[in-house]
Amino acid sequence: MKPAEFNPRDYLPLNFYPWPNLVNPHLEQMGRDMESWIDNDYTFLTPEQVLKYKKMRLHACTACMWPDLTYEQTIPCNRFMLQYVVLDDQLEDLSLEEKQQQRIRCMEILNGAALLPEENAIYQHLALIRDEFRAFMPETWMQRFIRYFYLTFRYGIEVEHSYKAANQPPPSFVVYKAIREYAVLMYPYLVLGEIESGLVLPDHIIDHCVFQRMMTLMVRIIIWQNDIHSLPKELAKGTEVFNVIFVLQRQYGLSLEDACKETLRIHNADLDELLTLHKEYREFGEYQEHVDKFVYYFGLGVQGVNTFYVQETERYLPGGKGFAWPEKNTAI
Repeated sequence: MKPAEFNPRDYLPLNFYPWPNLVNPHLEQMGRDMESWIDNDYTFLTPEQVLKYKKMRLHACTACMWPDLTYEQTIPCNRFMLQYVVLDDQLEDLSLEEKQQQRIRCMEILNGAALLPEENAIYQHLALIRDEFRAFMPETWMQRFIRYFYLTFRYGIEVEHSYKAANQPPPSFVVYKAIREYAVLMYPYLVLGEIESGLVLPDHIIDHCVFQRMMTLMVRIIIWQNDIHSLPKELAKGTEVFNVIFVLQRQYGLSLEDACKETLRIHNADLDELLTLHKEYREFGEYQEHVDKFVYYFGLGVQGVNTFYVQETERYLPGGKGFAWPEKNTAI
């Protein structure tokens, strides 16, 4: 198989997952909100980047992943979808030290620091996200969200930096799995399902060994899904190594087609393990309903983001032509 012949839909077509495929009824208003933020707040982006972020239709990702949110609840979720995507994209070419400074400042803001006059929409919207979530979510949930933001930035964006910055070969599959669990940035998004259900899990359930394994599997399913759908974009860059398909090709000498098939096999094995673990372990007592809802809303989310990849966005177009690559005159 030649790179130009690769089609993610051959591996993960629409309605692939065993959960409903739904969309939030506030989709159109969410789109108007996001376009307004891009036009009026994200003024550090270049005109070309502005156009590309609009064509990505990231609000549709929010709407497909969290279909049961009220309009009020969609606002900070939609803000966060845009904020973390733009942050991750535009940090790509910065030094490790600069990324660390970005993380430190983001954490200060999430923990209550006031904005500085010169700070741009990355920070302005993070402060709004903090305040809007606090308006309807308990402090236990807020601290969980903030911790997951920290973990994905500190042990995802920063740890993968050396592989991207130095044009190193891909890590081994074992190392890749460990780093990518945080670099896919999924953990803070996972807990948004608790907003939909209205059932916030206590820490002792979150920390339970079985629940921790289910969360790891949820994130890994998203990893393999993202690596399949983003491959057309990453094939264009030439220097991208943080995709499991490249990792498998290098480590096992696989063709592109065989590496894609192996990625789907790994994805399906993790999905099967998650479903089996949820079905067979029913020992969460009074919190079993909470756990069931958490898994259900993850299911809606993974189905929804697949729908987003398949029919809603230009982010991963072949050749990277839909991606808002960092530009030298874009300062975050």
